[in-house]
This record gives sequence, C-alpha cells and structure tokens, in this order.
Amino acid sequence: MKNLICLAAATSLSLGAYASDLGVPADSSQFKEILKVSKLQMSDPKGKPGNKKDYASKGEFDGVVFEHFYLDEPTQALVFKMAGYKNRSELRVNDNFKIDEPSKYHHLSAEFMPINPRDSVQNSEKKRDEMTYLQVHNKGTYYDGKQGSHGEGYIPHPLVRVVYDADRSGKTDWYWAIIKNNAVNCSSKSGNKGSAECKKAYIKLPLGPIAEKGSDKFDIYVGNQRLIINHNDNTVVNHDISYWKDMVSYYKAGVYNQFKNGESEAHFYKLAYSIKNKPVIAD
Repeated sequence: MKNLICLAAATSLSLGAYASDLGVPADSSQFKEILKVSKLQMSDPKGKPGNKKDYASKGEFDGVVFEHFYLDEPTQALVFKMAGYKNRSELRVNDNFKIDEPSKYHHLSAEFMPINPRDSVQNSEKKRDEMTYLQVHNKGTYYDGKQGSHGEGYIPHPLVRVVYDADRSGKTDWYWAIIKNNAVNCSSKSGNKGSAECKKAYIKLPLGPIAEKGSDKFDIYVGNQRLIINHNDNTVVNHDISYWKDMVSYYKAGVYNQFKNGESEAHFYKLAYSIKNKPVIAD
C-alpha cells in the first residue's frame, strides 16, 4: 500500500478508501520537477467557500496523495478535483517574479483535459458557469520572503486566468483568458469598486474551443512587460502588461471553481515551469 497522507481528521478532507486506488504524483518522472518547486493549495469541499490549506510547502511531495490530488495510474495523468464554490485544488509555483526583465520570460507549459466541465456547472447559476485551470497571480509589490503571505500592494485579482466558460458571447464550451487590465484593487472592500478604473478593469479574450477529444496545450509566457498565451501552438494573446511591472507574480495550475453545486476535474498530462530567454510566438 502506498504511503497515503492521513490528514482527514484534521481537515475533513475525503481521502481515498485504499491508497492503491490513487497514484502518488511525486512518483511520476513527468511531474517530479514541477512538484519540487511548488506547493499544493487545497480546499476542504465541506468547508466554507474559498477555504484553503497549504501542503508540501517546500516542494516535499513524497507520499502526498489525496482524493482531490493524485496520479491516475492507467494514464499517468495528474488529477485535480474539487467541489464547492470558490474552492480549489491547485499547485502554486513557489517562484515569485517581476514581469519587466527584457530577456527573462517565465514560462508555464501545460497540457490537460477537463472532465465533463458542462456537467460540472449544470446545476449552478447561469452567470456562474466557469472554472479556472491556469493563473498568474500576485503577492504584492515587493519580495517579503515569507511563504504564503501577501506583501504590500497585494490586490486580490490575478493578472490572468485561463478558464472554461460554458456559455459566453455566443461561444459554447470555450477557453477564455480573463485578464486584469490594470493594477487597481477593485475588491468590494477597497473603496474603488465603482471607479472608472474598475469598470474597465478586465478584458476577456476567447482562446479557442475545448478539444472534442483528447487534451489542449497551453503555454503562458510572462516577461519584458508582455503576456503571451499559446493555445495548441497558436499565439492567441500577446498583451502589453506594463501596468503590472511593480507587482510580484507567480503561477498556479489545477482547478479553481467559479460555479456552485458541482465538482470540477481536470487531468494534466504535462505541467512544467521554466525560464526562457524569449517566448515562442506563432503567427
């Protein structure tokens, strides 16, 4: 029997009945490198919306396996699952970076397949029918050296989320990039929510339909004050993010729910983080 992390009593997380049912992600050569530089952020699906707890904060994933984070043995896919509104099962890459270095592009490469996403959102409110798979988030405007803390200037908005949306602007079952188009805090507690900046704070760009069969590939590059997203080797976003140059950013990958009354699931066949001298841009 594999070494199953037994934290159910402390967290109320539902773990697999038998460890042999779930593969240990760190045992896979495919994902060993991304795990070394990441931590797991996972919600209790029975807890309050948005709850989360960190695991393997220093990349120590040996033996770490949950019902909501495991390796599917037959396909060797890294599986993220989660139920509950604003809940998540995500890897948070520990590297924090600035986006303005001209010859330094931070690169997240992912290949994944959502599992029945329309079924996941079918019992939610119509305006809440999306889920996030990839993010570039921020921890503020300076390096404070503290894992898990937010620095000065933190805003509760990712620079970009790559999401599945069931129905948006006449497009059904598409991926979208939800891009924060300024560095203004537009949360309800900020006092800025009704400002002109917050009314135009986001742009929403269609990336492409989800694959009818198999997986989709995404490459996200952040550097030289640009955000570049490739979908299946086609460049679909090349966006000026000079307004984000003071923010300290990081990558996330997995599932994060923006819907109610359902469970998300995504199978990742590739997930890698690296730093490049230049991005790949395809016409």
